[in-house]
Amino acid sequence: MKTDLSLLAIGIGSLPHLKTKDALELIQTLKEIPHWPQLPNQASSEDMLNQYSFPLFKLGLVVEKDGKLFFDTSQANWLDKVTNFYNQYLDIIEGNSNDFDLFSFPEESAQGFYAFLAKLTNGDFNEAKFIKGQVTGPVTLGLQLTDQDRRSSYYSSELREIVVKSLALQAFWQTKTLSQYNKPVIIFIDEPGLYGYGQSTFITLKKEEITNELNEIVDSIHLAQGRAGIHVCASTDWSMILQSKTDIVNFDAYEYFTSMIVYIEELKAFMERGGVLAWGLIPTNPKVLELTADDLTTLFEQHVAFFVQNGIDRKVLLCQSIITPSCGVGSCTIEVAEKVYALTHEVALKLRKSLS
Repeated sequence: MKTDLSLLAIGIGSLPHLKTKDALELIQTLKEIPHWPQLPNQASSEDMLNQYSFPLFKLGLVVEKDGKLFFDTSQANWLDKVTNFYNQYLDIIEGNSNDFDLFSFPEESAQGFYAFLAKLTNGDFNEAKFIKGQVTGPVTLGLQLTDQDRRSSYYSSELREIVVKSLALQAFWQTKTLSQYNKPVIIFIDEPGLYGYGQSTFITLKKEEITNELNEIVDSIHLAQGRAGIHVCASTDWSMILQSKTDIVNFDAYEYFTSMIVYIEELKAFMERGGVLAWGLIPTNPKVLELTADDLTTLFEQHVAFFVQNGIDRKVLLCQSIITPSCGVGSCTIEVAEKVYALTHEVALKLRKSLS
């Protein structure tokens, strides 16, 4: 990957606002890499599960009952619907179809996305160097989206593959859609479901399978000429992320820096191939209200010094780093969200100035 992302600021996705206009105003804070806002507090339809399950609902693989979406494999025509899904998938991935809209967001469940597109069309983000979008990850969606018997779809090989390929096509569509505005596009794959991987509750999840599934979505982003990032909250087995094909790895550098230092050799290899480390340096909880940009730049320098002491070149590291909040701010107060975005911008700017 090129190093033109060096120490820019980027947001994660979710915001707490009830008005889309207010969310977009806050996103202007990160004007070099603006992103579309996910707004889960607006309506249940804006919930991540609903947003990213909708293409499967349109295809009839997922049904709704009592406000709950789930796979229904007991349908008499289930196999016909699965066949139709795979035909759609192959036509798009193999370049035989330009009909991507089947894997788009409905406007009622992604108001922030379409309002963001309107802003881009109006030239409101002309200063942007990149445009960012996001999709949920296959583990996160697969663990939440169940079948008719309330079993997580991730534990069914058939349903898991459908989830992965659906997300790959949604990432492809989103990259293509955002690319219309003549800015390079970054799509983050958000995998909060991988938090705590390796604990007893995850004992049946296989590392190599997870990496391969993430790679399938990364490949679709690359196919659409975008750059891919993977965001995981808190701690995880970072080797399966660092060894994937992703261009950017986003980790919580404020609370969980030690979770990354265990994988220093994998991090070296990732950076040697041009990978970018996205530092989730700004905490997304009330303690952020007591922090200053100086506090966080000092913490960043301490962390950088550790990596340098362990064999990572300082210049390479800084050229291949970006600054982010530690997570999305959708569950925060407006006050906290505003401070998080202000500090993300201020810390990135301060670090860039210190290098010039």
